[in-house]
Amino acid sequence: MSVFYRKYQNKNKQSAVYGRWFARAVTIGKTIDLDELAKHMSSHNTPYSKGAIKGMLTDMVECIRELVLEGKAVKLPNLAIFSAGIETAKGGALKSEDFSTTKHIDSVYLRARATGEFTRQELTKAGNVTELPKNFTDYKDVDDEPTNPSGNQPSNGGGSGSGNQSGNTGGGSNGPNGD
Repeated sequence: MSVFYRKYQNKNKQSAVYGRWFARAVTIGKTIDLDELAKHMSSHNTPYSKGAIKGMLTDMVECIRELVLEGKAVKLPNLAIFSAGIETAKGGALKSEDFSTTKHIDSVYLRARATGEFTRQELTKAGNVTELPKNFTDYKDVDDEPTNPSGNQPSNGGGSGSGNQSGNTGGGSNGPNGD
């Protein structure tokens, strides 16, 4: 298992780290949807069918949404705590009595904070960080394993001679220029 990354250069001339290089995590293959997750889970030596698992997961997602919209935080141990977050307008209100939800709240969004064995520290310890080959462009739909035009597959050893390189393996913003 690897966490793949690509290098990028900060091109924000206003930044104190303009011109420096950083890592950005990239995903491989298509996003796994609920149906595919249920199929994957059913293959892990469980007595439950894909259909039963998918039904349970579907209900769980609906309940998490309902509870978060009621202002509650929902914790799935060793994964995340889900809660609502608010993005406020830049500048804010000068006085408390001038604050208006329509003027000063831009959006409400879902927060997912890592917990237990899924924290930044634990992921950093467990993650095998590997640079994705620069010429990597092809994604096979059959098994979602990465391939590149030469037919080689990135593995624990990289594919461009990079091996296990450390980098920014944590969450947060994607880079120093906020993108």
